[in-house]
Amino acid sequence: MIIREHYLAKIRPFYDSDLIKIITGIRRCGKSVIKDQIENELKATGKKTLSLDFETKAVSSLITTADELHDYVMEHVRDKEKTYVFFDEVQIIPDWNMACKSLRKENISLFITGSNSKLLSKEFTKELSGRYISFRIRPFVYKELQQYATQLNRKYSLADYLLYGGFLKYLSLLMLRSGFITLTT
Repeated sequence: MIIREHYLAKIRPFYDSDLIKIITGIRRCGKSVIKDQIENELKATGKKTLSLDFETKAVSSLITTADELHDYVMEHVRDKEKTYVFFDEVQIIPDWNMACKSLRKENISLFITGSNSKLLSKEFTKELSGRYISFRIRPFVYKELQQYATQLNRKYSLADYLLYGGFLKYLSLLMLRSGFITLTT
């Protein structure tokens, strides 16, 4: 795994802020991986975390409204210790922004991941105005793909990058299925 320090360094100063940290980007660019890296960093320092992925059936069938979202989180953060809460693809929940507005007033540091268009539409940014900070994640740059390929004992040329781009999941599938990237010696 490649630690994307240049993104983490920008987000880290806001870990304890009451601002909602919104991590956006195009599909498959690594938003959830950044979220996981932040969560792992916090856990490593003994911080209390709660993570909900709304693309999983277990979560999406349990929590279907903004009220249920708010109540679920509050049930799990009853003590006085700050809790770092992560929502992945929360925009599936109607009026999710209302729950987030309320939760940020608690002893909670809230992180949200999702697509630009869903999370930062005019209706939501109006509701959350002054209450969030947004971080845009992009697909891997060539240097990051080279690091990843090296971890897999593979080579990734500039021509490969120009042809296939910087989407890590796509690259992983190509490496596994076609073997088009050569083994290093």
